[in-house]
Amino acid sequence: MRRFTPTLLTLMLTLPVHLSVQAASSKQEQARQTTFSDLIQLYRQSLEQDPRILAAGASARRAEYRQREALGQLLPQINAESTLTSTDYSSKYTDANYNGERYAVAMNQVLYEPTVWQSYQRSRSLTQQYAAQGQVDIQGAAVDLVQKYFEVLAAQDSLELTRAEKRVVERNLARIRSLYQRQLVPITDKLDVEARYDRLKSDEIEAWNAMWVARESLAELVGRPIYEQLKRIDDKSRVTQQFDLKSQDYWQDQALSNNPLIQAKLAAVEAQRAQNKQARAGHQPSFNLQLSSQKSNIGYENSLSSRTESNVAALRIKIPIYSGGSTSARSDAEYEGLVVTQQELEAARRQVLKEVRIAAMNTESYGLKIQAAETALKSSSKALEAAETNYRYGVKIIVDILDRAREKYSAQRDLMQAKYSFLLSYVILKRWTGTLSEEDIVEVNKLLRTSKTRYLPAS
Repeated sequence: MRRFTPTLLTLMLTLPVHLSVQAASSKQEQARQTTFSDLIQLYRQSLEQDPRILAAGASARRAEYRQREALGQLLPQINAESTLTSTDYSSKYTDANYNGERYAVAMNQVLYEPTVWQSYQRSRSLTQQYAAQGQVDIQGAAVDLVQKYFEVLAAQDSLELTRAEKRVVERNLARIRSLYQRQLVPITDKLDVEARYDRLKSDEIEAWNAMWVARESLAELVGRPIYEQLKRIDDKSRVTQQFDLKSQDYWQDQALSNNPLIQAKLAAVEAQRAQNKQARAGHQPSFNLQLSSQKSNIGYENSLSSRTESNVAALRIKIPIYSGGSTSARSDAEYEGLVVTQQELEAARRQVLKEVRIAAMNTESYGLKIQAAETALKSSSKALEAAETNYRYGVKIIVDILDRAREKYSAQRDLMQAKYSFLLSYVILKRWTGTLSEEDIVEVNKLLRTSKTRYLPAS
C-alpha cells in the first residue's frame, strides 16, 4: 500500500483552503469594481471621520462648557460643612472625655463684581468664536473633499486617455512595421512611432501611479481605503447651466454677512474687549452677599460648651487701593491685545474679499474655458478624421494621424479638467461667501453618473 508523505498530505489539505481564499479574494475584487460611490456619500462619511471636523466639534462643545462654568460664578455658591470631634481633656484638676458637633451652611452671592461679569461675557464671545471656527473647518474640509474627488476623476481620465492613445499607436506600430518590411515607409517613421509607443508606456505607468496617489489622498479624508468605482461627470453634461453665477458685488456682500472666518474674528474681538474690561475692573469695588448658619457645641480649642446656634447675614465690600501697578499694566497689555485682534479682523476681511474675487473670476473663466475646450475637441476630432481620410489616399503619413490623435485626446483631457475646475471654483466661491452647505454638494453630485468612461481609440 502506498504511503503519503507529510508534504504531500499537507498540500492536499491546504490546497482547497488556498483555492477558496483566492476565490473569495477574487469575488471581493469584483465587488469593489462593481460598487460605486458618489460625492455626497463620501462627504457624509467624512463628516464622521475627518479629524478636523471632529476636533472642531469638540472645541465648540468645550467652549460651551466654559461658558456654563463662567455663568456658575454669577450664581449662588452654597457650601455645607460638618465637624465631629472626640476630645480627651486632662489637666491638673480634671480629666474628661467628650464629643463635639458642628454643622454649618454658608451661601455667597455676587451682587456686583465686574471681573466675574466680564469673565462671563468673554466666555460667551469665545463660544461664538469656536462655533464660527468650526464652520470654517467644516467648509474647508468639504472643499478639500471635492478637490480630492475631482483629482481622482482627473487622474482616471488621464490614465484612460493615455491608454486609448497607446492603443492607437500600438495598432499603427504593427501597421508601419509591416510597411517598413516591404520598404514602403522610411525608417524614420518607424522609429518615430516606436518612440511614441515607448513614451506612452512610461506615461501609462506614471498616470496609474498618480491615480492611486489621488485615491490615497481622498482616503485620508474619508478614513478608509477607496477601492470602489467613483461616479463621474457625463461627457455631455452641461455643468455651467446648473449654477446661477452672480456678480462679484453680490458675492462680496454675501461674504461680509455670512463668512464664518469673519464672524470668528468678530467674536475674538468681543472676547478680547471683555478681557480688557475685566483687567480694568481690577480698579473697581465689589459687593458680595454672605449668609451663614451654624449649630455647634464645640468651644475654643475644642472645649465642650453649651449648644449654640447662630445665623449671620453679611454684606462684603472690597475696595482695591493699590496693587503695585500690576492692575494698570494688565489693563494696558489687554488693550494692546485688543488692537491685535482688531487688526486680525481687518486682515481676515481683506483675505475673504480677495478669495471671493479670485473664486468668482476663476468660476467665470473656467465656464468660458469649457466652451473653448468643447470647440477645440470638435475641431481636433474633425482634424483626426481628415488625417485618416488623407492617409487612405496617400496624402498624409501615419505620424500625422498620431499627432492628430494626440491633439484629440489632449482636448478631451482639457475639457474634463475645465469641468472639474469650474465645479471646484464654484464650491470654493460658496465656501468663502460662507454659504456652502450640504445642498451645494448635492447639486454638484447630481452631475455624476454611474458609468465607466472609456475613451476608445479612433477607428
